[in-house]
Parts: sequence; structure tokens; C-alpha cells
Amino acid sequence: MAHLRPRDTPRIFSMGLIALDILRVADQPERATFRAGGTAGNVAAILSSLGWPAQAAGPADESMASSLMLEDLQRCGVEYHALDGACVPVIVEELDVGAQHRFLFDCPVCGRELPSYRRNKFATRVGRQTGAYPVPVDVFFADRLSDEILALASAARSQGAFVVYEPSDPADEPWAGAMFALAGMVKYSDERASALPWLKAGDYLEVRTSGAQGLQWRWPGRAVGRWRSMESIHASRVVDTCGAGDWLTAGILVGLLEQLECSRDQASPSMLDEVLRSAQRLAAWSTGYAGARGALYESGPTVARAIMHRGVGQVEPDPFGGSTAAITCLVCPA
Repeated sequence: MAHLRPRDTPRIFSMGLIALDILRVADQPERATFRAGGTAGNVAAILSSLGWPAQAAGPADESMASSLMLEDLQRCGVEYHALDGACVPVIVEELDVGAQHRFLFDCPVCGRELPSYRRNKFATRVGRQTGAYPVPVDVFFADRLSDEILALASAARSQGAFVVYEPSDPADEPWAGAMFALAGMVKYSDERASALPWLKAGDYLEVRTSGAQGLQWRWPGRAVGRWRSMESIHASRVVDTCGAGDWLTAGILVGLLEQLECSRDQASPSMLDEVLRSAQRLAAWSTGYAGARGALYESGPTVARAIMHRGVGQVEPDPFGGSTAAITCLVCPA
């Protein structure tokens, strides 16, 4: 497995929803693909594959689901701080031939309820178990909040990290105001916004996505107070739109922290437009593959970086491979 390592690559620490994703395709229901997932897991894995030193902290247990998730994160190069005391969430994606998907939280084979995300205090043990946090990082990412995650975000920010928050859970409300004050970027979808009435504008880069209708962005802290709209990019092939938002996030962060010719604090609106456009190209490309990060397993990070730079040219795919198995039960995969 190849990992790109640009000079002086930024470092990311990710927390929130990290899970085992089980992908089932309609014409092969007897088989499943097992990969690490969840927004926090996907963002860390994508950026690690693109060359960023990436760390993530989340649940671990003695289950097969935990072993499969950890194996996949290792394959992608993520340094994972496994925190005991919470079960690994399991999410099933069923994908049909028409690029439509649905998520299941009960096993479609045996009917049992699958482990789900639990907001708890396991994050308090990050420092004790790693012996190193808060580590020096350039980006702190979270898509779920708690007292502990907020404290870690604050510590990272105090060391100069760019804090990214992707609100998606209404239960984040007690911590959201404090997180908005720390954030350098807040990204969410129209679909999610309707369930998050406590969203508010701030000095951060705010990105609001609308699927096929494109996105809007503003950054009052950089004198861009009005929304700027960007149309979506046409995807030449659409197999699965799951995970496109995570690719968009990763692409934005690569653009902000790697590609700008000047610092992000001095970037003009047109430069930021190009960062977002580059990220949109990456997200559109990702929809041509099954699974949230199928593009990595079928084409690889070299192609992903080429896509951000307007095309693949003669770049050869360098896929990661993946874990696929015949199963009798999704709760305890064989």
C-alpha cells in the first residue's frame, strides 16, 4: 500500500463517529465488504492515505467488528488510539444497482440490533492511554461533541491547530456554542441543517452543501460575509454517493493547508473558490465507486491527488485492496 508524503504535510487528530461500515451490494447479498467508517473515521483515513500523519481516537472492544475496523485503519495508515469502554458502532450500507443506498442499524441477516454510537466519557482517557495528547497537530476534527472532545479541541486550538467541526447530531447542542468559538471551519449539509436549529454564523469558514445543487460558503473572519454559491461538478459515473461529503472535507483541508500559495489567512475569495472547486472534483470522483472510500481501494491516493489537480492524465491506479468476505451474520462476520 502506497502513502503519499508531501513535504511538511499537516497532521490531523480526529474524533467522533468512528465505526465499522459493512457494504452489501444488491446483486451480491451473500458477500460483504468491511471497512472503517463514520465521518471522523473516513476523514482521518482519506487524509492519511493522501500523506497526512493522521491520528484518531475512538472505541474498541473484543468484537470481530472492532478487529476489522482497526485492520482497515491500519491499512490506511491511521494511528488509532483505541479507548476501552465503548463498543464499536456497526453500520450497514445496502447499495442497489441504481446508485441508491440505505443505511441499516439492525442486521438484515439475523435481525439483531447492531451496536450504535454512544456518547460517553471514554475520551477522558486519551491522555492517559496515549501518554502524548494533546499532541502537536495542525487540524483537529470532530463530528460529535462531549465535554471531553471539547476540551481536546480547545487544547489543540491553543497550540495553533485549525479546528474543524461537522455538526450532524442534534444532541451536540449543549457544546455547540463553545465549539463554534473554537472552529476555523464548520461544514454541514442542507439535509442536516433542518435538524440543527442551533446552527449559527461565526468568523469561521462555513460550508453548506446541497448535493447535486452544489454548495455555498462564506468566511466572515476573512471579509467574506455573504454567501458565495458554487454549482456542483458533474460526475462521469455515479455508483454510490455515500462518503462524498467526507471526500469534500478532506479536499478542502488539503487545499487550505497545502495548496494555497499564501497562508489561508491571506487567501482571496477567488483562491478559496479554487480550493473548494478542487475539493468538489475529488468528491464527484469518489461517487464512481461503491462504498464511502471505495475510490481508495480501487484507484488509490495517487489518482485522488491527480483528480484535485484537474485530471488523472497518465497516472496509474495504486489501489489499497480491502477486506471482503462471505458472511452468515453481520453482527458476527465470518
